[in-house]
Amino acid sequence: MGGVTNETTGATSEGFPFTKGHGTENDFVLLADPDGAWTLDAEFVTAICDRRAGIGGDGLIRAVRTAAEPDAAAMAGQAEWFMDYRNADGSIAEMCGNGVRVFAEFLLRSGLLPAEAGDGDWFPVATRAGVKRLRREGEGNWTADMGRWRLTGGERALADGSDALVQVAGLDGVARPALSVDLGNPHTVVALPDAAELDAADLSRGPQVEPVPPAGTNVELVVPLDAVDVTGDDVADIGDIAMRVHERGSGETRSCGTGACAAALATRAWAGAGAPGVWRVRVPGGRLVVTVGAGSTLTEGTVWLSGPAQLVATGTFSLPA
Repeated sequence: MGGVTNETTGATSEGFPFTKGHGTENDFVLLADPDGAWTLDAEFVTAICDRRAGIGGDGLIRAVRTAAEPDAAAMAGQAEWFMDYRNADGSIAEMCGNGVRVFAEFLLRSGLLPAEAGDGDWFPVATRAGVKRLRREGEGNWTADMGRWRLTGGERALADGSDALVQVAGLDGVARPALSVDLGNPHTVVALPDAAELDAADLSRGPQVEPVPPAGTNVELVVPLDAVDVTGDDVADIGDIAMRVHERGSGETRSCGTGACAAALATRAWAGAGAPGVWRVRVPGGRLVVTVGAGSTLTEGTVWLSGPAQLVATGTFSLPA
């Protein structure tokens, strides 16, 4: 990790200031590096994300001004802040749907955004998957405009209902058909018949995907649920699914924002014409809401993700000797 004492980052010889946050228990370590003084390496990321020897997290997010980050400088005219996201194993990721909401809350609570930012108006955040817009929906809740999505296999995959095969440990050993969804990062969605199979799946090991995507993939397991709201009234225009996910570079996580979008979009594609445009996605860490953008088809369009973002701790992390 290349980090030196300076007034901008607040780093000292004793360590690095951090914030811990989560979105539906998909948790992150967040660092403020406004002027891009630090160069992250995989060793540092894995050390800080280690759940026994470090702070612990599914990933690390660095907040840096877009103009100060070479990977994002081309977006400097569109967004002030860049979300530099790393998986827990130190690998670089394009985007994180839960992470971008937590990132927005971090910017706001750290004074890096005006106090009124996001209240009723969208503000932009640069990511490796392009510029995303966010809007605050009351205390600790955000909606992210996730931008464009597409079924990787297009109309052919839609007609076939799948474009990949996935074998999941803990089930019957049979490779199951799956649908690939591109949200700026790759996803492969598998439909299971019931909650019992969802519970039985062993995601401590990465599912085997064929064909293997060039940049790897997140794998979502989904089960459709009865559309019943908390009062017990049927909700005909809202889809309801349960999901578990294995994220590349992190293993099974309690939630995945882009994965929730992918799961809803794949389920909508399988349901066909007339499928709901709003989906509640129940994950082990809570519930997210996915809204398909107006004018979207079953193979491509835009999508929004809504859910909580909580900051739970601040402190200083010292590198191991």
